[in-house]
Amino acid sequence: MKQRHLTLSHAIITLLFCVPVCAQSTSIQTKHFAQDNLSFDYPAGWSVTDHSTAGAQQLLITREGSSVQITIVVQRDTILRAQLAAARQSISDPLAQDLAQKLSTKGERTDVRIDVGETQAEGVRLRGSLKKRPGTAEVYWLRRGFRFVNLIYLRADTDEAQGTEIWKDVRSSLKVDYPFVLGFLGEPKAESAPNAQAGQPGAVLAGKAIEIPKPEYPRLAKAAHASGTVMVQVVIDEQGKVVAAHAVSGHPLLYGVSVDAARRARFTPTLFDGEAVKITGVIEYHFVAQ
Repeated sequence: MKQRHLTLSHAIITLLFCVPVCAQSTSIQTKHFAQDNLSFDYPAGWSVTDHSTAGAQQLLITREGSSVQITIVVQRDTILRAQLAAARQSISDPLAQDLAQKLSTKGERTDVRIDVGETQAEGVRLRGSLKKRPGTAEVYWLRRGFRFVNLIYLRADTDEAQGTEIWKDVRSSLKVDYPFVLGFLGEPKAESAPNAQAGQPGAVLAGKAIEIPKPEYPRLAKAAHASGTVMVQVVIDEQGKVVAAHAVSGHPLLYGVSVDAARRARFTPTLFDGEAVKITGVIEYHFVAQ
């Protein structure tokens, strides 16, 4: 695994130094990149090249004639807090070492911190020579959306001004959503609903429910003696609010009231590795006709 990370880092550094160096004017319009739970904004006039692999998303942002290059590397595997130190050692440190060699730097290394959206990232700043001109490279690492993220910012000193704009745009807009929705399904209750006027909640999400409203028994359903269990698939956001609900089985005449009740349900936030996450699951409503 470590060898794979080292190979990946060498490939990224090779890409970083393939663009000619000269100055160019800044742009005023903004473009948006979004793919595989990764998104960010960047100024028009810049290009995004996708060098992703099965193991990581790799986006290289460049502009013809400029030395400024920004690389975003997002590992596809989920990472826990306890794994951060190992990820830095196997992924970020080799990136910094390769950059130091390319810059011909000798000990000109400084530990730095920077804001990436609402998260503060740690990193290192390297000073050296880029294409025979003074240059700077910065490597940052952070955990976002349960994924390990590296940001690499490279430029010659002469292009510092034009790099500032895009670097700020990318950092402030970067979003990495976790690539999964945790699902839980509670055990259904053995007893049926006590009456025909309301659906009794049966199986509910394994998260802690604050409120599970009961649906009313519709007149049309009552006249048709509609009964049985309606299963409603729900998605609950990080605050415990139901943001999506749809019936997946049961009597069609009971779908509407069941979905409406499910949308009004509330849960405590579900935590994964200390962070609130979105979850999905099923609420069952049992209807018994008289």
